[in-house]
Amino acid sequence: MKFLQRKQIVVLSLVLMLVIAGYLQISYNQHYSTAEDPAQSGDAVYVDNLGISTGEVADNEQEAVTASKETNNYFAQTKMDREKSRDEDIETIKSITSDELASKEAKAKAQEKMLKLIEINQKEANIESLIKGKGFSDAIALFADDGSVDIIVKAPAISKADAAKIADIVVRQGNVSFDKVIIKSMY
Repeated sequence: MKFLQRKQIVVLSLVLMLVIAGYLQISYNQHYSTAEDPAQSGDAVYVDNLGISTGEVADNEQEAVTASKETNNYFAQTKMDREKSRDEDIETIKSITSDELASKEAKAKAQEKMLKLIEINQKEANIESLIKGKGFSDAIALFADDGSVDIIVKAPAISKADAAKIADIVVRQGNVSFDKVIIKSMY
């Protein structure tokens, strides 16, 4: 008999808790459904740029799109120009090495220049790939004749930590000293 009474008490208390939870839920919904701010009820709310006129928003968006396109064009154009210049240099070197009238010394210098171009091209490609591997969307590495290396990274800004990572990559892959590494950002 006592066992039956315990079960009844447990069932009755569970039913009572369900009734209280239901009441709280209904009162909570009624309270917030009458609120004037729809964001408080959990519904999706359209947010407008109240402080900016529609023309300004369109101008800002257009400027951002234009700047982004110009940056993308810059990276693509620079890489194409570099490749075109290298191809022209290689053709000139090939013409020297295949010229029967060229001296052995000129041919040796041309072959040395060809190997240096290939080495620089490989270093630039490695550096660009490793920088992209660090999370940057694009990068250009340009070796100058004075031994310096210019790195242009597609990013709004570069933190000191990122600059250190990039410089480390260039020093290791390019066999140059830290003071010869110049890092710029473009976005």
